[in-house]
Amino acid sequence: MRNGQSTRRAKSPGKSDEPGRPGEPRKKRGTLTRLTLALLAATGLALSTPSPAQATTTVDIPAPAPDGVSATVTFSDTVVPKPYTPDPTAYFGDRKCLNTYHDYDPTPGCGGFKLAVTLHNVRNQPGYLAGLSSTDYWFKAYADAARTFGCLRPDGTFDHSTAFVVRTTQQELLRTYYYAEANWVLHELRQSPTRDAGPHFYMNFPAVPVDCPTGTTPTQYGLKVSNIRVTITDDNVFGHSTWNAPGPFYG
Repeated sequence: MRNGQSTRRAKSPGKSDEPGRPGEPRKKRGTLTRLTLALLAATGLALSTPSPAQATTTVDIPAPAPDGVSATVTFSDTVVPKPYTPDPTAYFGDRKCLNTYHDYDPTPGCGGFKLAVTLHNVRNQPGYLAGLSSTDYWFKAYADAARTFGCLRPDGTFDHSTAFVVRTTQQELLRTYYYAEANWVLHELRQSPTRDAGPHFYMNFPAVPVDCPTGTTPTQYGLKVSNIRVTITDDNVFGHSTWNAPGPFYG
């Protein structure tokens, strides 16, 4: 999964300095032409092949009660570090695991994901129509996660005999700035009457020690997230509500 995945594009073939000069024998010019066409065809094939993309999954969650607030959850921006050589003390660089001020992303050293929530039908709730504020300060989100680690052989293949899984259950996700604040969501809904809004979260995992034999490289093989739960306890607008997305979601 921030990210975790890379996109490769084939390079265009180099051009001959003097292709097809008038004085060249016809056979040689024909050979060069066929070679050029073959190279261009190969390049076009490579460019047309889909590149690996970051995992992005969107799920609609019905309202917990009739005429209540429904949600759309977007799981995205996964970071699965390969190789896995985190620095738990670093704020900068490819191995960093710590976020600086106003940095709300999974880090390249430790990895993670983002979760965006969009709430629907809030404007039809009695408390919203009455202009009330939320009695709860923050939305909260939780998820189960399973991260698979192990070692890469010198040829780049994963040695499954070294694999192990680190699991966390209903770990609270981190808030993306004030975007998880209940009254900020209400403010956004009132400022933009035709656009829905909702809280945003992310997860930056803690570092895990991975010991590999000499000549092999530690790596994170995969990320699985499930049982996403978004909650709020509000007496005015959102109610005492929980939105569940079982998943699984992969990075």
